[in-house]
Amino acid sequence: MKKIAVIGAGLSGLTFASSLNAKAEVTVFEKSRGIGGRMATRYAEHYEFDHGAQYFTAKGEAFQNFLEPYLERGIVENWKPNLITLSKEGAKERVSNHPSYVASPRMNALAKEMAADLNLVGNTHIDKVTGVAGAWQLFDKEGSSHGTFDEVVFAIPSHQAAVLMPESFEYLEQIKHVKMDACFSLMLGFEKPLNVDFDGAFVEGSPIGWISVNSSKPERPQGFSMMVQSQNQWAETHVDEDKDKVQAMLLEEVSGLLNQDLSKADHQVLHRWLYASTSVPAEQNFFHDEKNQLACIGDWCIKGRVEAAFESGHRLAEKMRSLL
Repeated sequence: MKKIAVIGAGLSGLTFASSLNAKAEVTVFEKSRGIGGRMATRYAEHYEFDHGAQYFTAKGEAFQNFLEPYLERGIVENWKPNLITLSKEGAKERVSNHPSYVASPRMNALAKEMAADLNLVGNTHIDKVTGVAGAWQLFDKEGSSHGTFDEVVFAIPSHQAAVLMPESFEYLEQIKHVKMDACFSLMLGFEKPLNVDFDGAFVEGSPIGWISVNSSKPERPQGFSMMVQSQNQWAETHVDEDKDKVQAMLLEEVSGLLNQDLSKADHQVLHRWLYASTSVPAEQNFFHDEKNQLACIGDWCIKGRVEAAFESGHRLAEKMRSLL
């Protein structure tokens, strides 16, 4: 069987790997301890925070079909949030035309289920890929070899893929033109629930882009948890600033928006995502260099959304299945 390495265990990498697992010898490498990429959850005591992707929709038939068995088993659930649009002028109701799905009981639950039957090598940062088509060698940051593979699929942010990808890759320059933007996620836990009349708020005219009551999602702990995410362009401007300073600015802003002092939160943690959203996508499903047997997938290929991550991995798997 053909040996394929997948670098990155986010949704695109896991979708591709699980689709081809029966047709090839697939190994997935992930640099973090956890899997799922931005479909991630942080927890502390009786608080939990989906500090990356907040929820996802399923507009296309392929993604809807993929989700169906997970919905039946309760691994994916319909959140049904009360959504508003919030600005300094006030709030107005926001209507969604598509169900708002979350993985349950945590956002990474879907990734864990998808990876159950995969050969997954976690906590391993692949730092170098050398060789030629049919004989690509992977090395980690310590210089240890992780084997030789016929084909390598890069399922990581575009900038990271461009740095790691061999110079012979046909589409290297196109990948370099993709632009991904940062985001700050402020996690706030409160001993007593706040008096807010929404589950999720899209914010306009502010450094903040989104506020949600994370504890309103299905199967989450009862401890009142709030997620505050910055607007992407604001994050790009402040990406290198001291995290305490950024946290203080976001706390002041969200306190003003909600007309209550959130700086007294019992639990306060700030996380910085360097590659959270895509402002300049590649505008194609994937990149596959058949001659060199190298490929790139990710939500950044299409648009920075959960469904786009699935679609990218799914479409490449369809093509490669026909070549095996």
